Amino acid sequence: MTEKRNVRAEETRSNKRAEEARPDAAWKPPSLLDAPEPRTGMVQRWIATSIQGKENPDNVYKRMRAGWNPRPADTVKDKRYPTINHGQWTGSVGIEGMILCEMPEERFKSMKDYMHNRNVEQNQSIPGELDAMARSGGIPIQQTRESTTSRGRDVSVMTDD
Repeated sequence: MTEKRNVRAEETRSNKRAEEARPDAAWKPPSLLDAPEPRTGMVQRWIATSIQGKENPDNVYKRMRAGWNPRPADTVKDKRYPTINHGQWTGSVGIEGMILCEMPEERFKSMKDYMHNRNVEQNQSIPGELDAMARSGGIPIQQTRESTTSRGRDVSVMTDD
């Protein structure tokens, strides 16, 4: 007497996990300096108002003269971001001696271009300065100009020999 048994290998079942869309499950701890999305046409950054518990108004005023202004808390729709409730920066987004500041994108691009041009000018003046030092000191200075870039360190691959 032989019985016909169900053999699971003959059964077909679709992979339910592959069919269902899984939400992004990657979790990361929140950062102390998470910031709300910048307003349209604005760039933002955190600026230190104090360092190691000591007020540092010079840093803030220097940044304000450069064009950074504190972002008012009422411009943020999401209420999860901390607001300063007392002192000089009342009503601004800030935490732990930092204040969130913003600047129009056009002004930010102009500032970046200015800094880039200053950097290029300084780098171009170095060979002339070295030549002048060699002439005045009498010792020739060997100059080799090379430029390299990297994107982090290379990953070493181990082989199983």
